[in-house]
Amino acid sequence: MTNSDTQDDKPQHYLLIVNDRVAGRTRIKVPGLYRNDHLGANLESRLTVLDEIRLVRANTLTGNLLVEYTTPLGTREMPASIAQLLEAELGYPIIRHTESIDRPPKKVIERKPKIARRRPEVTGYQAQPLQLWHTLSGTRVIDFVQGNEEGLTQEAAAQRLAKYGYNLLSEQVGRSSLQMFLAQFVSAPVAMLGVAAVISLGTGGVADTAVIVTVVLINSVIGFVTEKSAEKTINALGQLTPETAIVIRGGKKQEISMPEIALGDILVLAPGSYIAADARLLDSHCLTLDESPLTGESLPVSKNHEYLGEEDTALGDRQNMAYMGTTVTGGNGRAIAVATGRHTEIGKIQDLVGGTKTPVTPMQMQIDDMGMQLALLSSGICVLVFVVGILRGRPLLQMLMSSISLAVAAVPEGLPTVATSTLAIGIKEMKSRKVLIRQLPAVENLGSVQVICLDKTGTLTLNQMSVVALQTLQTDIKVKEGGFYHGDAQVDPYSTDETLRRMMEVLVLCNESMPAEKGAGGLQGSPTENALLQAAIDAGEDIHYLREHRPAVKVDYRAEDRPYMVTVHTLEDGQFFTAVKGSPSEVLELCQRCSINGRLEVLSEDQRKAILTWNERLGTDALRVLGVAYCITGDVTGYKQQELIWLGLVGMEDVIRPGMAELMAQFHDAGIDTIMITGDQSSTALSVGKRLGLNGVHGKPLEIIDSGHLDKLDPSVLAGLVGRTTIFSRVSPAHKLLIVQALQRSGKVVAMTGDGINDSPALKAANIGVTLGEKGTDAARSVADVILEDDDLKTMVTAIREGRAIYDNIRKSLHFLLSTNLSEIEVMLFSAALGGPEILNPMQLLWINLITDIFPALALAMDPPEFDVLKRPPRNPNAAIVSRSDYTKLIRESGIITAGTLGVYGYSLLRYGPGQNASTNAFMSLTIAQFLHAYRSRSEHTSIFNLENRPSNRYLDTAVGLSGLMQVLAVTFPPLRRLLRLSPIGAFDMITILAGAGLPFIANEAIKGINKNTFNKDNEK
Repeated sequence: MTNSDTQDDKPQHYLLIVNDRVAGRTRIKVPGLYRNDHLGANLESRLTVLDEIRLVRANTLTGNLLVEYTTPLGTREMPASIAQLLEAELGYPIIRHTESIDRPPKKVIERKPKIARRRPEVTGYQAQPLQLWHTLSGTRVIDFVQGNEEGLTQEAAAQRLAKYGYNLLSEQVGRSSLQMFLAQFVSAPVAMLGVAAVISLGTGGVADTAVIVTVVLINSVIGFVTEKSAEKTINALGQLTPETAIVIRGGKKQEISMPEIALGDILVLAPGSYIAADARLLDSHCLTLDESPLTGESLPVSKNHEYLGEEDTALGDRQNMAYMGTTVTGGNGRAIAVATGRHTEIGKIQDLVGGTKTPVTPMQMQIDDMGMQLALLSSGICVLVFVVGILRGRPLLQMLMSSISLAVAAVPEGLPTVATSTLAIGIKEMKSRKVLIRQLPAVENLGSVQVICLDKTGTLTLNQMSVVALQTLQTDIKVKEGGFYHGDAQVDPYSTDETLRRMMEVLVLCNESMPAEKGAGGLQGSPTENALLQAAIDAGEDIHYLREHRPAVKVDYRAEDRPYMVTVHTLEDGQFFTAVKGSPSEVLELCQRCSINGRLEVLSEDQRKAILTWNERLGTDALRVLGVAYCITGDVTGYKQQELIWLGLVGMEDVIRPGMAELMAQFHDAGIDTIMITGDQSSTALSVGKRLGLNGVHGKPLEIIDSGHLDKLDPSVLAGLVGRTTIFSRVSPAHKLLIVQALQRSGKVVAMTGDGINDSPALKAANIGVTLGEKGTDAARSVADVILEDDDLKTMVTAIREGRAIYDNIRKSLHFLLSTNLSEIEVMLFSAALGGPEILNPMQLLWINLITDIFPALALAMDPPEFDVLKRPPRNPNAAIVSRSDYTKLIRESGIITAGTLGVYGYSLLRYGPGQNASTNAFMSLTIAQFLHAYRSRSEHTSIFNLENRPSNRYLDTAVGLSGLMQVLAVTFPPLRRLLRLSPIGAFDMITILAGAGLPFIANEAIKGINKNTFNKDNEK
């Protein structure tokens, strides 16, 4: 009744059960029945021949088919013969309305099924069917995606790739080189200089224009080169996910490229396999998956292909599903791909990432505000000087040129260069310490972080388990770093309690973990079984010998009705050794006897109560607890009739990364609050938080919140709640995003660390996102600002120290630029008010800015960090980069420098009269005074005369030396001297110049010392 040759050209359809609430009566939506009388007549004719049918009515106006059965079944299910006939006739599977979310198909664009070098565009492909796959049986899923157990043919796979697109996640489009370069010009100071250059060129000042344009281009090129270099550094990390996957096509296993995975492909799952697409399990054998990159769950999750979920079953509880980005940790199986590329759960998370806005850094906001203020201020000063000059009778063109030059002097052209270059230097320093910075402002942002959100799984912990406690009826043993301790004394476990020897044998035999291949090191298996096997190895067990002489003959794995694992092994005397581990209470129920220091005794009620109490106590410490037992029987199944012998309890916990507790203490010393975010249960999270010391040096109570209903809270309530919370448990990707945004809403600068797919939205939304380079997923690395290349979170302290030092250094540079530029403005204002010849001509002002606004200011930005930088609290991101008290200092310091320059100018007027000699001496005095002021700007507390508390800055020494050499050339090299309109300098004039420059420097340093002493006395009081 349908043309199979054209079926592939149509959008996928299905027979939808609209209503089957009345027993013996079902209404079905049939595609193509609407206004198709021929199809309706054929359906009625074909179905009425069945004995079960009482009535068939095809309504071509609604497209529904009504079927009534002669024998009501009292359930929703139609007789199998009716369903089989309908599916065979129409070629579509029958599903219920609760099994499907019907999405209208998109227009198909024909594409050649070949892999291009660049990622194919995702727009234009048809949408994949979106179903509640976990509620459908494996057979129904195969029918729905039109696949089969033997896998797709190569032709069918190619057609589906052309139809739905390749198995690729959408990439974020970065800035082009042109966009990056043009962005360097978007600031108020640069705009001000651009206007000045245009006016200067229009009035004939070609040389002035050339100098202005040169300064702007130098700043822009430095910013572009450093940002471009940073992008290349990040992109050089490459892809760390596998490039191929094993599938079944045409009945044969094949290794194909990851992007070529198509809807309906059969995936082969084995230990270590990377799940290449979202898939419904068809077969599974002891299959466990590491879903921590997606759900945050630290322990492997057991999978069962026979499981059928409900419509609202949570993602982490869908036992019959395997999702892209997760990894097989044990067992094997097969699965059919039901979603690829952007249609997977990872793809949905990336859509969430794409809608998240990246915040502007505090440094960007403050520098932009400062630039605008300076532009407005300089405009007003230029107008004032121009008006005063005209009123004093100076020529119009001369005052216009002077005003333009003063505008250049008023705007600190070196500020964009200093900020950009300083951040770039921070990137280089971080790279040498295995920390890769994705964007220039990220370094500064790290220094202003007030709260750091830490993802537990894989970041704070190693995503591994470790045995930490052994409890028998005779003794309790603590396990630390491979050693066994009773109290504070290290002991031999077998000498302490002979029962522990038998316990270790069980942990080796009832275990599927294996030592890694030679040269690989470590163990291969699930984290839990690896931990048990490692404990036995540490106790001295020879696992190879034990397993060789007690080979396994039967294994019963954990199941829903059997929360323990049983293995049976042959002994040399022909008997069978049964090893059992699992739920302590369940294993205890199977035991009638116990082992006490190797002796077998009847298990008393008091002993049972003690065991259950110990189990609860270990569980309170958030340990995962297993009970261990054994028996020896005469046949393989004898353990089912014989009671077991109780051995003891084993407690395990997540392994904390080395040095994490000390790192938390360093964060707290630096005034940074720490918040742990995890997908684990509250009890597990609380235990990890205690071991990490998240409660700080004062031991404040740990506040923990289960995030099950976090998304239902009002944003204002959540913003107030997050500030008092230390741990969030059972969080989802959306919850992490809510937590970060709530912290930002409360006014905090937030850093977020994480390495999983589920961390990506929060990483992007945070002011600074930090992920791991080796273990971090591509999704996390693509949005993070900082990448820890060697997966060492301790380098965060270095990054924070650099960030704070960079902010301090930019303040130093800004202080130097503003105070020196202000001194130039004051000199020119005095000159305009005085009348007569100008003290400094326009070219001299441009020269001063060229040699003082870039190199000395840049060298100040490379000043070594001060000793107490990590002992201060984080700065307030809303505080002005230049405060009111700073403006007072700027006016005082610039006024002292101006006084020295005017003193030299007054002396020169008396000696030479108005003219070039007086202007030359004032020019030299002001320039040298600015060189010396760079040293004064290195610190607000320490003096240049106290070198013990002040590390040297060789960059500043070099910059001042080179700038001084250029200044010497200005008065000795004739062409340059003529350009600047300078006169030769005599010996006595040089002494006067040095006095006019040196005395202001000494005065400013002395005032700094006086202020420091006053500050110290106030603190003592």
